[in-house]
Amino acid sequence: MDRKKKIYILYAAIFVSTMIFGAANYLLKIAEVKRGNVPVYKYAAILPNDLKEMIKQNSELIIVDTRIKEHFKEGHIKGAVNLSYTSLKSMNKILEKEKSKDIVIYSEDGERSRKICEVLVNLGYSKISNLDSGIKGWSDSGGEVVKEP
Repeated sequence: MDRKKKIYILYAAIFVSTMIFGAANYLLKIAEVKRGNVPVYKYAAILPNDLKEMIKQNSELIIVDTRIKEHFKEGHIKGAVNLSYTSLKSMNKILEKEKSKDIVIYSEDGERSRKICEVLVNLGYSKISNLDSGIKGWSDSGGEVVKEP
């Protein structure tokens, strides 16, 4: 290879690496700016006794049972609505109008509802709580469970 080709290859390598580092820096700055404008929300983990107090004090409290319809009919917290985990898109569509209200999410043992809470806070819900022990903990603590025919 002659000297001119080596110099052109060297300049091309410097140009390409400068463009790559510049683009990476630009993308990092854009991501930082976008993150700075979006508030970061967190959900609260509550115990059955906390939920009992919330029910007494907050008449606009929304309680969401994320289990499938069959399990919901077998027994659920009084006043809960059934929005199954199988359709987070429809859950978001229904709850979107209620973003400003306190919302408590529960599942069988609290694990699935914890994951759903993480999704909802990333969608901008600021007043989300997870019933930490789920319906099992609720019934074990003496909470009222109602059944549908």
